Amino acid sequence: MIALLFLAFAGIGLSSCKKDNDDNDNNNNNKIPDAVFSMNVSGAESHTFNFTLRGNVASANAVSGSHQSSLNMLTMLATNLPITWQYSLVADVSSMAKGTYDLKPGLSAFSPPSQTTGYLAVSGSVEITKATLYQNVSNVEDWFIDGSFSGTYQDSNTPPNTITVSGSFSGVNIKAQ
Repeated sequence: MIALLFLAFAGIGLSSCKKDNDDNDNNNNNKIPDAVFSMNVSGAESHTFNFTLRGNVASANAVSGSHQSSLNMLTMLATNLPITWQYSLVADVSSMAKGTYDLKPGLSAFSPPSQTTGYLAVSGSVEITKATLYQNVSNVEDWFIDGSFSGTYQDSNTPPNTITVSGSFSGVNIKAQ
């Protein structure tokens, strides 16, 4: 009987052990984090955007993204609702892992509140400092990521007007396939 209890407790202890992964974190408490987004624009235009989405629920603002492993592409979109400004980040990311990745020139973009012009990325990067797997349902993974980004963007209508965009994010939900 004592041997059977020992085996039961050993099984519980082993099943609760978690394998550490240096690239990702696990969301053991199963709580959806707040999404926090901050961005500064300087150069031909100047803007500052900061918002927090409690429980990742969009309100006057929204931020979310996706990852397509077959295309090595991470996308993230931040905007206000109804849309008056918009920032889209597109980066060359093979997996949801911590690291620094290049923005895809011409695909990452900023549309200012004036909506009179748009800016396309010339160069830049995004750094993922934390990647937490929340769940995997029907081969779609829900991740929450933290990190920062920066880049140089050029006015698509009147080059060479340029802006520098930099910012940070935490708890942003990424749907990955």
